[in-house]
Amino acid sequence: MDIDIVLPWVDGSDARIAKKREIALRDWNLDTDLNSSDRFRDTDLLKYSIASIKRFAPWVHKVYLVTDGQRPDWFIEDDVFTVVDHTEFIPEQYLPTFNSNVIELNISRIAGLSDHFILFNDDMILNRPVIKQDFFAENGDPKDSAIYSVIPTDDYFSHIILNNVIVLNRHFAKWAGLKHNWRKYINFKYGKLLIRSILSLPWHNTVGFYNPHTPLSYKKSNFDRLWRLEPELLDNCSRNKFRTKSDISHWLIRYFQLQSGDFSPRDSKFSKFYEQSETNAIVKDVQSGQHKMLCINDSDRSNLKEDLPPILESLNEKFNVE
Repeated sequence: MDIDIVLPWVDGSDARIAKKREIALRDWNLDTDLNSSDRFRDTDLLKYSIASIKRFAPWVHKVYLVTDGQRPDWFIEDDVFTVVDHTEFIPEQYLPTFNSNVIELNISRIAGLSDHFILFNDDMILNRPVIKQDFFAENGDPKDSAIYSVIPTDDYFSHIILNNVIVLNRHFAKWAGLKHNWRKYINFKYGKLLIRSILSLPWHNTVGFYNPHTPLSYKKSNFDRLWRLEPELLDNCSRNKFRTKSDISHWLIRYFQLQSGDFSPRDSKFSKFYEQSETNAIVKDVQSGQHKMLCINDSDRSNLKEDLPPILESLNEKFNVE
């Protein structure tokens, strides 16, 4: 079973990208909450994400670095690591795009992409060795944590999550999945998060899933399936140059995998999410290798001058990236 990695990346400080974005904005009413500047800035974590894959996942078949005409100076292509431009897989009518949802919803079009792949972000680091079975079961099922969770109401991304759940409930009956695969949903690997699922049981429809910020295991065929089932919905979303509250996201494909039982349960503590401001905790985890995977999230609350240097120093000591 070949397993690939897809890793979208952008350096928003690139003058060419900034110019394209400025031109696109002339005809667009921008939702600033969904398109804040921290969504486009590069915090120099990509090199450590790549280095961690090389060291801790040498079994990976291909790594596709997805960019808009960009290529890091230090990035060297070889038989495993390659750059894929937006123009190589995103249909022309959707370009240019500054909407990560559009990029991620179309990644199944990447030529040669294996059916089994892992979707990374550039702020995700492998912190110690991982094996194929950490991401896919022997039968090919994606590894994931199916934890039902009520959608939050105080976050602007909740609109997109709600859109995903509305579509999910059009295609799946919650109790049909629970009846045939209940051991996958009521599973002790989820630890205390299992309480979320239990509390959601009285609702007839699926109220949503807990969304971990971690590399996600996908089957390309499930992306193709959604495009067949909801072509108009995905087409409309893919025409949004910037994120909007009417968007859907790749999490919808994840929800399809989960609700159809096309997954194998994984320990909810497999990966750890941090805000960059949690500098001391991040450095300690990097040094100890406590968690197999880390997400070091950049947000508008991050102070790059204070928070980032100690994190980069600890990562450089671990991976010795020049």
